[in-house]
Amino acid sequence: MHILHDLSSVGHKFHGGVITIGNFDGLHLGHQMLLKKALALGKPLAVLTFAPHPVQVLYPERGLRCLFPREDLYERMPDFGVDVLAVLPFDRELASWSAQRFLQDCVWRPFAPQHIVAGYDFAFGKSREGTLQGLREWGRTKAVNIHQIEPLMLGGEIVSSRRIREALAAGRVEDVRLCLGRPFYLRGQIVSGAGRGESLGFPTLNQQVINESYPARGVYATYTLHKRQRYRSVTNIGINPTFGGQELKFETHLLNASIDLYGQSVDVEFIAFLRPELQFSDVEGLKKQIANDILKANEALDRDCP
Repeated sequence: MHILHDLSSVGHKFHGGVITIGNFDGLHLGHQMLLKKALALGKPLAVLTFAPHPVQVLYPERGLRCLFPREDLYERMPDFGVDVLAVLPFDRELASWSAQRFLQDCVWRPFAPQHIVAGYDFAFGKSREGTLQGLREWGRTKAVNIHQIEPLMLGGEIVSSRRIREALAAGRVEDVRLCLGRPFYLRGQIVSGAGRGESLGFPTLNQQVINESYPARGVYATYTLHKRQRYRSVTNIGINPTFGGQELKFETHLLNASIDLYGQSVDVEFIAFLRPELQFSDVEGLKKQIANDILKANEALDRDCP
């Protein structure tokens, strides 16, 4: 897969193919359905996306947080047959372009596609003036086939990045996994901590997370991934209120291994929510609860085994 940050470098070799356009935040099952239908057209497949997310530029007051680091798209898109991933820098100047200018300069000139595959809510150009109907009219002038994809429904609701962010903020990582088609994960380097977990008899990996989004504070059954190895684990997201903490920390205890990962980058996959964050009156109460968390984490991970 070719990753491009400049549309002038696309080249004629990708003309006459299929293109789809969007943010693809999380690359959830709805996105995957769209990509699969685009791939089924049997032409080279290009994806045009934006960085940063347009909402973060146009409406910073909303505090939108993307689900995964940008690298997630780079790693996952090849699995869906994507030949070109064009990451267009998004700013207020681009946002001011008319729908017609966007189609001419960002779609037709670099890609000259034979097909455009668009989601049910696709809109583009200044103030989202470009509609699916307008896209179809433009497509007729260029002999470009426009394919509209209907929303994917799960549990009576549309699968969307907003739905996933809301479930994540509530700690419903099982629901998040259903919509993503894979577990949500946090990525980051293991850094030094206070050593409190080790003093309690439960040493932890302290992760410096690079994700913008993360699950609600609490304890979770997780898997920790490093260099293609997958370790059972239990993860706490919180401020350590028992010890008067104030800084949010991401601490993971490995259940079936004792290895030094200091300075290494790991992914922590969230499988099941176990309990909310609690404050204990003494250390012994905390230790008993951690032992119980480990028991419940193992039970949850046993159920997760195919």
